[in-house]
Amino acid sequence: MSVISHLEELRRRLFFCLVCIFVFSSLSLLFTEQILSFLKAPSKDLIKTFLILKPIESVSIYIKTALFSGLFFSAPFVFFQIFKFISPALENGANKNFALKALFISFVLFLAGIVFIYFAVLPRALSFLISLSYGLSDSSVSITLSSYISFVVSLLFCGGLIFQIPVMSFFLTKAGVLTPSFLTSKRKEAYFALIVFAAIITPTTDVFSLTLFAVPIIILYEIGAVFSKAAYKSQIKQIGEIYEKQRE
Repeated sequence: MSVISHLEELRRRLFFCLVCIFVFSSLSLLFTEQILSFLKAPSKDLIKTFLILKPIESVSIYIKTALFSGLFFSAPFVFFQIFKFISPALENGANKNFALKALFISFVLFLAGIVFIYFAVLPRALSFLISLSYGLSDSSVSITLSSYISFVVSLLFCGGLIFQIPVMSFFLTKAGVLTPSFLTSKRKEAYFALIVFAAIITPTTDVFSLTLFAVPIIILYEIGAVFSKAAYKSQIKQIGEIYEKQRE
């Protein structure tokens, strides 16, 4: 395919993705109250009431919630469009099958990250942040619903992206950016960086809460190292096959 054809195909796939997001966002408007109840559930025992400071803010909350929901529910379709865009560049059916499996694993890991953040990290992070706010304020702490929704959704998507570490390790190795030896030799430095990152994402003085978030990230790093090794072995095998064909 020419460059123009690639750009046309990209434009077409992006258009499909935008239409899908729009459709799911529009449908989500019908269930905004249920979605808001779901997002507010982790703060049930921590925040009694939420503030709405401006009359127009309620409209922006509905739109924001619907848009975030549309992005989430359209994710499988978006992943499929990514596969359809890259599939012409794959040489055979085996590569296409592999790419489809990789996208499926990536989507499952994304969902796993969201579930982990929602049930394990979010309640503890909210508890610490609200207790910290009480220490700074002489009166009761008030939080706007808009800022709360933005915080929760940002943290959920962050968790989904963090759980992409194994898949990213695999593809970066395929691209020649990473090697398994680099990941294993820099294990101590990586552990330290991941623990610092976990401390930033989950601001808490509770060692248990920090460990609860840091350990899964470290496990993901180790899974990424295994994926990287598999990608590296696959590359070596392909190079060997090419060399054998050239000798023939």
